[in-house]
Amino acid sequence: MAWYLAPSLAVLRSEVNTRWPQRDKTSDGTIGDPAHQQRPSDHNPNARESVDAWDMDKDGVDVDEVIRAFERHPSANYWIWNRQIADKDTGWRPEPYNGDNAHTLHVHFSIRQNAAAEQDQRAWGLLEDTMTPAEFVKILDDPQVQVRMRRLPWQYVGGGIPVGLSTLNVLNAVHTGTTNLVEAAAAEVLRDATLRTVLIDQLVAALREELDELPAEQVEAATERAMRRVLGGLDVP
Repeated sequence: MAWYLAPSLAVLRSEVNTRWPQRDKTSDGTIGDPAHQQRPSDHNPNARESVDAWDMDKDGVDVDEVIRAFERHPSANYWIWNRQIADKDTGWRPEPYNGDNAHTLHVHFSIRQNAAAEQDQRAWGLLEDTMTPAEFVKILDDPQVQVRMRRLPWQYVGGGIPVGLSTLNVLNAVHTGTTNLVEAAAAEVLRDATLRTVLIDQLVAALREELDELPAEQVEAATERAMRRVLGGLDVP
């Protein structure tokens, strides 16, 4: 039987090609060259004739995104890239790689050496509706998107909002009610201030009338009479 690339890696390669159709494939690789064949390597076909490694050229792709997707897949075993190696069994912690090939032109992906890992054709997640933070920010910078986002919250009619009203309707009602309360309170304060002013003016006038040319001993009695005159003329409880 002829060798074949493990189906799980074939799915990964297909997703990469679909996601980045213009990517460079110069450094792509599957089956090992004569140098690989002289030593143990996942690029060499195993007893099932499966090649359990794939090299992906670094140019024209988001290497970090592909590595993150690779690490999440149950078939993944280890990767080598840019003088570093990370293994699933050590929690994908990158460590220095000192092999003859520094892997600066391509990323090496190896899966587990078992039939289940080879035949697992579940998606690697590169074609899902995901985006990078930079792509998300670019969308938010679109003027049409900004207009829609500003409008959307005020159209909310979910839980807590009275039937038939939107968030904007409720906020407008709250604003109107608050404004009316503030205006009423201000009017009440103004009325009280005016009342105090009138009271003082009338009291002073009454005292002047009562105390005019009176001896000092009669001041107290005159003051009491003046207070009665003023308070008696006010329409207060």
